[in-house]
Amino acid sequence: MFRDILVHVKPTEASSPHEGTAAALALACGARLTGLATLREVSVLKMLHRRNPEAAAERIELAYRQASEAERRFRACAAAAGVSCDWQVAEGDAAEILAVAARYHDLTVVEQTDPSADEIGFDVPETCVMASGRPVLVLPNARGFDRVGRSVVVAWNGSREAAAALHGALPFMERAERVLVLQGRSRATYASVTRWPPLDVAATLRARGVAVSVETVGDDDDAGAAILAAAGHASADLVVMGAYGRSWMSEWILGGATRHVLRHMAVPVLMAH
Repeated sequence: MFRDILVHVKPTEASSPHEGTAAALALACGARLTGLATLREVSVLKMLHRRNPEAAAERIELAYRQASEAERRFRACAAAAGVSCDWQVAEGDAAEILAVAARYHDLTVVEQTDPSADEIGFDVPETCVMASGRPVLVLPNARGFDRVGRSVVVAWNGSREAAAALHGALPFMERAERVLVLQGRSRATYASVTRWPPLDVAATLRARGVAVSVETVGDDDDAGAAILAAAGHASADLVVMGAYGRSWMSEWILGGATRHVLRHMAVPVLMAH
């Protein structure tokens, strides 16, 4: 069960429905909710005006006033939901801060990247998922969800990443009304193995009391679209999948399915790497 949930708060937004979703999730889990505001502009100003800090003082003060107003809204949201909360502020790139902060929490809630509005830098969901080592719940832009995890679709191919997402999402699936596993083919090869033990992801979930069904999906280049289509057909309110990618020159290069889902998602997605 999630006992400590972190949610990213953008101080410059008047309101954000994903904070309400995080509060509702904390209530359902009996978890403490921590709001984290990230002030990238402040860190940039401090570096640019290191020798003359007074030149940036007014803009830094404005950023902290916005953060204080965001804290007021966040605490009011948590109080309305009836959950205990904490508030934190950090200065720097949101993606880098959250990738580290997520390691200290059971689950981190972030919003899908909005290329037209979000700060320039690393994409928050992508970096947080790939670098934190923890499950991350990504919520679609500008949409609130009263409940997450009533109907769950799980993308499963037996990989390490899929396993991290599956086990990270167990608190959702153990409370879900229905779970659909999309069974794909593993691409891993093990030259030394001539016989496997019986490995059955559905049996693993049923042993935990999860109401699960399984569908086999093809192994093609449209896996991301197939996952989202299955979620639509199942009226899912949560997709669970591993995030695939590799690091190169400090930038995350995502796999096609991961990138497609993060760009086109219409329901919350829990990812792990």
